[in-house]
Amino acid sequence: MIPIFSSLSMMQRALQVTQSAIQTTGHNISNANTEDYSRQRVNLTTWLPYPGVGINAARGAGQVGTGVNDEAVVRIRDQFVDLQVRDNSNQNGYWSSLSDAYSQMEDIVNEPTDTGISSELDGFWQSLQDLAGNSGTAGTGTVVLQKGSAVADTFNYIAVSLGKVQNNLNQQITENTNLVNNYADQINALNKEINKQEANGFLSNDLYDERDALTDKLAQLVNIKVTKVESDGNPSPLAEGKYTIELVDANGASYSPSATLVDGKAMTNNHLKSTIDTSDSSSPTVTVSMVKSDDTTSVDTGELTNFSGKLQGLIDAYTIDYPSVLKSLDNMASALADKFNAAYENTAGYDTAKGDFFLGAADGTVTAANIHVNSNLVGSDVTAANKSMPSGDNSGATAMADVIATNKFVIDKDDPNNPNDSDGEAMTLKTYLQNLIGQIGVNAQSANQFTSNSQTMLDAAENRRSSVSGVSLDEELTNLIQFQHSYAAAAKVVTTLDTMLDTLINKMGG
Repeated sequence: MIPIFSSLSMMQRALQVTQSAIQTTGHNISNANTEDYSRQRVNLTTWLPYPGVGINAARGAGQVGTGVNDEAVVRIRDQFVDLQVRDNSNQNGYWSSLSDAYSQMEDIVNEPTDTGISSELDGFWQSLQDLAGNSGTAGTGTVVLQKGSAVADTFNYIAVSLGKVQNNLNQQITENTNLVNNYADQINALNKEINKQEANGFLSNDLYDERDALTDKLAQLVNIKVTKVESDGNPSPLAEGKYTIELVDANGASYSPSATLVDGKAMTNNHLKSTIDTSDSSSPTVTVSMVKSDDTTSVDTGELTNFSGKLQGLIDAYTIDYPSVLKSLDNMASALADKFNAAYENTAGYDTAKGDFFLGAADGTVTAANIHVNSNLVGSDVTAANKSMPSGDNSGATAMADVIATNKFVIDKDDPNNPNDSDGEAMTLKTYLQNLIGQIGVNAQSANQFTSNSQTMLDAAENRRSSVSGVSLDEELTNLIQFQHSYAAAAKVVTTLDTMLDTLINKMGG
């Protein structure tokens, strides 16, 4: 027979456990709008039955339940969904950084509009047509100089603007590398704190949430693999342990040797180091390596490449996409200057002392950033006639106009990075420009599409996680009512037991 005081003890536990459940429900309701919070619940288990198993156990009808026990307060989390969120976040980070880079590129190139290179080339060609049709009219040569300057200025503006964005990408690479290191430092610090608490049998639910939030942010920047390591001491079987975080490539494969950002076992962390080489402005390089957290001592992992994420997207835009477009613009500007100057030299107005129509750097190198019209030239230096033809001839102006719109020549034959002319095909300047603009548009559209697709997948994964870990006020209020009734019922049992004790003590034998 179970003593009546044992029943009181059972109901005391019931009241305490129910109060704990109400406390946890209140905690959930309080954090319903807290970002990265995972809802919590009290794991309830039955208390040890009476009597216990043993040769001296009391005899009776059988074991009788002795109430409830609150085993632990745990957070509700699905590790598989977390993995999906991090994977999709990594993909979205890569494509969104490329999409943003191409969006800025399209804004600068500004085609097709009335102020882009194509429109300015049309205006230049029209001025040469006017020169050919009005060879004896004063001022037509001046207009040609002005329109030529407009073309050169447009090349300059686009090249300089693209260069500024590229420099900004350079800074973003450094900033995001530092951000990776900052997250690694914080996760390692949380590992240490979690280890202390778990060693004493506690579950650090709020610290788990904070660490997972940082891990999600880290996954957006670089591709990572997370492994759990058991804490020291005597952790609960429900404890989540410490995180070991390893940098892996875009396919999820480990580097050799492995690149460990956070070592959960040793409770240390390393840093990434991005070394940017701009000695060759047309082909900059970025080398990513791993160093210890002092940022000076190298870690033997070799060069880290193709790790996906936002950092990789910035590196690709900086080292591949922007240099390719700038190289194509340089080749176009150089070809324009070379071919147009050759045609201009055959006109009657050409003066050896004054020099060519288009100029570049002092050493003769012409790029999109430095192409300009010879400031020594005046309107009378630009004539329509070929120097070997009599006055009234306009073949010189026609030859210069043909360079803009008709003549085909090989541009950038030996440049393997050119996105539209890798085989050195002969084409007009306008066709070359159209191909370049088309390729930029295709790349931008592709990046936008992948960004949209990865964002859709990320949203779906986050919604799945929210359905598992998010706080539903309706559900919590329902639980609150349930626990309230449980508490009231337990209190009613205590009142009943009290009445029984009063009868037993005060009313028997009197």
